[in-house]
Amino acid sequence: MDYLISLDHSLFSLLNGSLTNAFLDWFMPFITDAKNWAPILAIAWIALIFSGRPKMRVLALALLVSVGFTDVICARVFKKAVGRFRPCELAQKTDLKCRLLLPMKTSKSFPSNHAANTAAFATAVIAMYGISAGWPFVIIAFLIGYSRVYVGVHFPIDVAAGWLFGSLIALTVCRIIKKKWATPDAAEVERPAPPVPQ
Repeated sequence: MDYLISLDHSLFSLLNGSLTNAFLDWFMPFITDAKNWAPILAIAWIALIFSGRPKMRVLALALLVSVGFTDVICARVFKKAVGRFRPCELAQKTDLKCRLLLPMKTSKSFPSNHAANTAAFATAVIAMYGISAGWPFVIIAFLIGYSRVYVGVHFPIDVAAGWLFGSLIALTVCRIIKKKWATPDAAEVERPAPPVPQ
């Protein structure tokens, strides 16, 4: 465990300290702020509800439940159970170096809810519609997870755990929804084959 934590701190120092530049110092705080991308996802979710297609509404349900459960479980169960300090909070007590590009957070560090929620969203899309529909959200989840380390509010393990937890929760939710509520679009219902002329 000590080796894993040491490796985590070293990787944090690399991503938060060494591999930085002026562009990323602007871009990472921008993309990590939920106010800049959550409205777009909310509009897309509302569009699913009003699409008139049953499969789109089932996807909307899967997204809502997956992200909702992920957010609650990570914030209220895992964070409280583990109680890990955030990097710049730990830096005040140790020799760890931390570049903090956002205001100090008061919640605990493990896991990253941003990483977990975006991973849950991406996984739900993939589980319900396939990788071709979900890969843009995988990229978004990766960038947001990376940004949490870059701006100094999470360690890499916090982000990796968030991705894992969010993906597993979404897969579980989508499996249940597929069994109970999945409804094919009318256009996708298999039509009987026409009779063969005698």
